[in-house]
Amino acid sequence: MKTGDLIKGYTLEANLKLDDQYTGTKEAIQLIAQEKAGEFILVGDIGLTMEEKQMLMRLIAGSMMQSFSLGYGVGKVEGETKKEVFL
Repeated sequence: MKTGDLIKGYTLEANLKLDDQYTGTKEAIQLIAQEKAGEFILVGDIGLTMEEKQMLMRLIAGSMMQSFSLGYGVGKVEGETKKEVFL
């Protein structure tokens, strides 16, 4: 199986685990996203409606979960192949 296919499979596995085994990680990501959205509002000195803040938080959290899942996938492949994976 190609390395890319392995990474994709493990990335999907990580996505599923965020909803099951790693719910604590998902909750932590959401808390960090909420914190970062608040920092953005303060530093940028802008006002956002609650709906806009929620959208920003979902965007940040989604990016963090995607990074987590991709890192999980790459780490699993590196562990199996005993070689570094470069994206």
